[in-house]
Amino acid sequence: MSNVQVIKGKEINYPVSRKMSSDPFASYYADGILEPPYDLDWLSQLPEHSNILSQCVEAMEVNIDGFGFTLEPAFDFEAENEDARNERKTIEHFFEFCNPELPYSQLRRRVRRDLEVLGNAYWEVIRDGKGDIVWLEHIEGHTMRLTALDKDYTDVEYIIRDDASSELQRYPSKKRFRRFVQIRDGQKVYFKEFGDPRLISARTGRAEDDGTCATEIIHFKLYCPYSPYGVPRWIGNWLAVTGSRQAEEVNHEYFENNTVPPLALLVSGTLDDKAVEKIEDFINDEMRGRKSFNKILIIEAAPYGEALPGTTRSPAHVRFQPLSDAQQKDSLFDNYDKTNREKIRSSFRLPPIFVGLTSEYTRATARESREVAEEQVFGPERADHDFVINRLLFPAMGVKFWKYKSLPPKVNDFEIMSNVLDTFSKCGLTVRELRAEISRLLNHPLEAIDEDSGWLDLPLQIYLSKLQYGGSNNLVPDKENADKETLFLQALTNIEKNISSE
Repeated sequence: MSNVQVIKGKEINYPVSRKMSSDPFASYYADGILEPPYDLDWLSQLPEHSNILSQCVEAMEVNIDGFGFTLEPAFDFEAENEDARNERKTIEHFFEFCNPELPYSQLRRRVRRDLEVLGNAYWEVIRDGKGDIVWLEHIEGHTMRLTALDKDYTDVEYIIRDDASSELQRYPSKKRFRRFVQIRDGQKVYFKEFGDPRLISARTGRAEDDGTCATEIIHFKLYCPYSPYGVPRWIGNWLAVTGSRQAEEVNHEYFENNTVPPLALLVSGTLDDKAVEKIEDFINDEMRGRKSFNKILIIEAAPYGEALPGTTRSPAHVRFQPLSDAQQKDSLFDNYDKTNREKIRSSFRLPPIFVGLTSEYTRATARESREVAEEQVFGPERADHDFVINRLLFPAMGVKFWKYKSLPPKVNDFEIMSNVLDTFSKCGLTVRELRAEISRLLNHPLEAIDEDSGWLDLPLQIYLSKLQYGGSNNLVPDKENADKETLFLQALTNIEKNISSE
């Protein structure tokens, strides 16, 4: 079909768009690849066009995944357990070198950003020739699609740690797997679901050995009841995101084009054709942009009307009429934009302080906001991430003694810390237990103490009183000074009575 059209005897050549679909998977959705409920390319670009969405995503990213992790004992075992110490070193080495280009902290944060923007995020898990997990890679969420579930079930083994025996138990089961597809730069690659024991072709996605072995994918998603894809938590407010953008564009166009001049020249008289043309050119060419706000149009007018016998023609009159009242003094749609920002922020359940809105905050309200966000938003999200590591990744790595624990932010309020530790000490916590609490509150591991004596297992108040009355770090009081020993034993008895009564 020709794109040439004849109008009034002239041939008009209309250009034909050859732009490809923004979704590179569009031609594959009839071939077993599932279409996501929303355009992922469009979602991935929205933070760049919003005046609040990017701040909300970054607040989630930093406060959930930005404080690192620690390893906690999965069950009670002896501190000198050599197998446990070696396993801890292996885990720490893995997370330090799990990607050749990015630190593990960046892998976590990129997954969180994709999860909040798209509702979906992906880790590629790579094994060596022995089948051991050696590498994690982040895959951009908007480039990935899911296939339908297999019709047939595959035999699998679920690995669960038995806390009684500290051994990993294998339980046979059956599962229907799916594949994942990535298209980038015209190349299509298949991946298999994490835990799929079959050999899957990376070229075709079928269970066959064609020399291209598909690697595994861990799929993080925000649950959607009607789709195997996840959806972002803010999707119900996408009209607010686009509406605020359009409001800002209207304001930008107003200032860019300066549609209302500051002054009008009211002319009583006649204008010739050149004057009219001059006015049109001035409005079209000189009244756009910030530099035109103080420009004035000067025109000439001729006397008008026919002169009566013995009189002269009426002179032309030109006067200025200010139009400043008609000019927009401030941006349009301020209340609309403010309401939209609050809607989007509330979809993340973030207090205003986390997106930089701190004008009405006091120290007390800021502390309360942080505590609420930590309990209601950030903490539960960390627990979900920890579950994936502890139930999927660690069993596949053969980890028996340790569990993964994401760290919360450091407590910098020393008044709160002192009150907490004082309360704990009055409850009879030992020196060893309080050191563990201090390490958790500071988000910093304390240096290990190699001490064979039992002073670390004394209640803190008893230990401090023992030192005060001349005791040493040994459990046996100082025998060289009977008076000090007597005082120490009396103080020890009183403290034990107080702890029991409390």
